[in-house]
Amino acid sequence: MKLRGFVITAVVVGLSGPAFAQTGSGQQTAANPPASQAVAVLTPAADNPRGWMASGFIGTNFGGSRKSNVDLALIEDLDTNTSTSVNFGGQVGYLARGVIGGEFLADFSPGLGGFDNLLFKNPPNLNSYMFNLIAVAPFGHAQSYDPYLSGGIGAVTLSSTIFTVDPTRATNLNALATDTINGTRFGWNIGGGVMAWSEKNWGFRGDVRYYATNSHNTDVLLDLNNIDEVEFTRLELSGIRFWKANAGVAFRW
Repeated sequence: MKLRGFVITAVVVGLSGPAFAQTGSGQQTAANPPASQAVAVLTPAADNPRGWMASGFIGTNFGGSRKSNVDLALIEDLDTNTSTSVNFGGQVGYLARGVIGGEFLADFSPGLGGFDNLLFKNPPNLNSYMFNLIAVAPFGHAQSYDPYLSGGIGAVTLSSTIFTVDPTRATNLNALATDTINGTRFGWNIGGGVMAWSEKNWGFRGDVRYYATNSHNTDVLLDLNNIDEVEFTRLELSGIRFWKANAGVAFRW
């Protein structure tokens, strides 16, 4: 029996011996794992793309038109107006695994020249705020190129100063009464472009986008001798269509 116990003890000590190292004081400590194993633990997964992105841009508005039942023929000719104007804005979004996600897009067009309306004392400011879905098809070294499509819904706002009576009947425009208008209308947008990235997470973003607002449901005639500011703003935002082309810098993390 004593011999059997001695053999079992020797076998156990022999199997467990390589897992321990003797210290100077005689204490046993676990041996360090191989360096290759430590590196494997500390190295992050290579397929974990950065999801967040943000950009700032500047561009131009063009191709303004109207599609609604609003009758503004006496004071406006938006369908044939081809003037352009500057816009600027920003974007922030998140891509799940770098492929599909959501973004918030805001852009501002001060002094928009596309509205050829006689009642505007100053060209209006037209701004939009959109919540979009975005889909990306990354390719290139380290996913350095991201062609994308995005679209969604939001709000389009208009603000300006207008004449409250028909200015074509006045001999002195400076003497005409004016009022400040502000209005908001439901809208949507769709577009596409490309993002190109450097190895330091900075990059370029450029796209072309189409915007539209919902139309007024009924035929409305505007009384030019007694302008209703609320009604005028609602009609001006009804059924407008326009394009934007933008380019700017981007950052992802």
